Amino acid sequence: MLNIPIFSFEIFDVTPESQGIPLLASVGSWPGPNWVRGLVTVVGFALGLGLCLVLAVVEWGAWAMVLPGRRMGSAEPERGPGEPIEARARDGVRLAGTWHPASAPAGRTVLLLHGFADPTPLRGRIEALNRRGWDVAALDARAHGRSEGDRASFGGRESDDLRAWIDILTDRPGAPERVAVWGRSMGTAIAIRAAAEDPRIAALVLESPYLDLEDAIAAWLRQLWLPLPRPFARLIAGRARTLAGVSLTRPRSIDLAPRIAAPALIVHGSGDSLVSPADARRLATALPRAAELIEVAGAGHANVVGAGGDALLDRVASFLDGAIDR
Repeated sequence: MLNIPIFSFEIFDVTPESQGIPLLASVGSWPGPNWVRGLVTVVGFALGLGLCLVLAVVEWGAWAMVLPGRRMGSAEPERGPGEPIEARARDGVRLAGTWHPASAPAGRTVLLLHGFADPTPLRGRIEALNRRGWDVAALDARAHGRSEGDRASFGGRESDDLRAWIDILTDRPGAPERVAVWGRSMGTAIAIRAAAEDPRIAALVLESPYLDLEDAIAAWLRQLWLPLPRPFARLIAGRARTLAGVSLTRPRSIDLAPRIAAPALIVHGSGDSLVSPADARRLATALPRAAELIEVAGAGHANVVGAGGDALLDRVASFLDGAIDR
């Protein structure tokens, strides 16, 4: 016969009340009237929704900055006829542009750099410079136009790309050893980063430059009716850095300005809502040679040359004529 032990169990009361634990700790209960529970629920929901909106805005803003699309292609006819040219970036990305020689070349070259996702027509600039004997290279930044690459970085990689272009263009038969660079908006940040390192850049034209990209992002959000605190711009820039693999915001143009040896001309619109005229003046005085500043009355961020017309183009060409011969 098997001796099977008999086990006995006692059930103890382990409710929170019996252990001296406040009723608040018991699952599914909450003290106070119904309106308190409702208020807590609403506040929690609002905070969760707010956090989701913050994350959505940051993610959307970051992707919008690094993925410009290919709208540059729509502006291609505005460049007029030109010889296709190519260069290779250090990371192997194929860079594209067009070469526009002057009818009476004088051995001088200007590199034109567009803005972010910028379909601004370039033909007027090219023709004005060609008339004054300047050869012009109109360049598509990586991830724009016909250039390869799937991320923009506002100069983080593009400044190295610009130096690759200078290598190619100064090796052309009869080409000068030094070049001028005309950048617009994002193109100014690229030009400034490159000029701080490369003495082959003999002159700069900075059209609608920004000093600090985070300030420009905050202004851009305001234009989109998203008047968010500036920390949002920093969050967007930080996320964009992760996506691009390189900083879009550092070093800032205003911090690099004291290292620019080349003479510079700043062209800015008095009605620019993205970058204030005061910022343009601040950049002008930060440059060691105190850049010349042309403020175009009534112009915004994207239409400075359109508002200034032929008179402005002639002034830019005259500046370059004098700067390159110094």
